Amino acid sequence: MQSTMQFSYLEHVDHELLPTIEILWEVSRVFHADSDHYVSSFYQQLGGLKEHSELSELEGVERLRELCRVFYWQLGFSKAPEQLLTNKRVLVDRAIRLRTGEPFTLALLLQEAASYFSLELELIDFPDYPLLRFDHDQHSYFVDPSSGDLLLGEQVQERFEDATEGSEDFSWDKLEAAEQKHILVRYLSELKHAFISDRRFADALTTVHMLLAILPDDPYEIRDRGYILEELDCNHVAVDDYQYFVEQCPDDPSAQLLRLQLENWTTPQTVLH
Repeated sequence: MQSTMQFSYLEHVDHELLPTIEILWEVSRVFHADSDHYVSSFYQQLGGLKEHSELSELEGVERLRELCRVFYWQLGFSKAPEQLLTNKRVLVDRAIRLRTGEPFTLALLLQEAASYFSLELELIDFPDYPLLRFDHDQHSYFVDPSSGDLLLGEQVQERFEDATEGSEDFSWDKLEAAEQKHILVRYLSELKHAFISDRRFADALTTVHMLLAILPDDPYEIRDRGYILEELDCNHVAVDDYQYFVEQCPDDPSAQLLRLQLENWTTPQTVLH
């Protein structure tokens, strides 16, 4: 079983010792040997924009508007066309290669592009997918990473109400910047589900180990590891993970199903001759 020690860059995210984007580059390298090529091309393109665009001449919100225009139109980034989640739209290096990605991935790339042009965008955890917040002249502006559109407070509140279907009350506290740990857990969770959707279970297992480097002994990640191990025909190892989850979360709806499954696995089978 792969050790979480391989992912030491994930073990201290509580202290935010490394920039989030550097950690994401490291994650991409785990899955693709050519990752650095696309990362380098991204920075080369940003460097080219610095020389040949109006970005350096504009200030504040106008610079942000121009950056969004350039990112989505000139560089050609767009929201993933598929309805189903797939890993090549989540991993940042593949999104650079394909010029399309999930909104979360686009938000992280746009945030890095903004920092290259001295614009500080904060990633805001939000229902459905995150937003980016830009504070300027005592006002906050929000970027929808699926399109690059700038939203004002009322539009953000409407989007929140649509996304939650009225099940949660909106408050401005929800527009605070997300901590690095939360960002990485959400990103890696999306990547894990994408690998499962793509039936790339060995890569999904690697992603769970990354999550466990951040969240040691988390019962839900250990349950998911059990499921992935089961899909990899490692039932003898999955048993321990399922038992741990059932013991830690006995009232979870999935625990009862897992109890039955464990009973079936451990009950001796009668062989008829």
